[in-house]
Amino acid sequence: MLAGAPIAGLTEVLTDRDIAYALNVANGSEAARKLFHSAYVVGIDHVAIERLDVITELRRFVLAAEDQLASGNWMMGRGGYDQKGRTLKDVLQPRAGQASIRARLRFHPLNNYTALPAVDILLGEPTLLAIDVIRAPQISYANGQPGSIDVIEGATIEVFYNAPTINDRVLPVRLLLEGKELARVSVDFSRVE
Repeated sequence: MLAGAPIAGLTEVLTDRDIAYALNVANGSEAARKLFHSAYVVGIDHVAIERLDVITELRRFVLAAEDQLASGNWMMGRGGYDQKGRTLKDVLQPRAGQASIRARLRFHPLNNYTALPAVDILLGEPTLLAIDVIRAPQISYANGQPGSIDVIEGATIEVFYNAPTINDRVLPVRLLLEGKELARVSVDFSRVE
């Protein structure tokens, strides 16, 4: 599965072999990339949750290489250096040893959120300690009509954890909106790299 690589469990530290594999996936066919990423997408059935993803260090490397290739930076996307002499591994170093859960949410079209509501992603029971959170609202801007306002129509939330605390086990992921549980799903971290 996973574009020819064996499922070996959650990668905590990238090796040179892992980096070569990640670059091979990123530079591979669309079908191979789609197959690789499919193992990291968590199936969840909730109208407000567009997508739920596991982002391991290996997958983060693949995604970053794909982004470099898509923006025309072929050198870095294939394992070379950027204009500052950094490799992709150097750029991603601040997230070394981390895994994250990323959710893309869509709020009800008649909502009136003008500020991002409290959204949380909790991993494990008891809940594992998150080391960082990125919250990015998706804003629908006012149309210029009198009384129209900017409204937050969705958001992307990514919560980061130390990969060794996750280990290769099944853990519950809970998504909360304003303190109320939207959804709960189990994720088998032994099935991702």
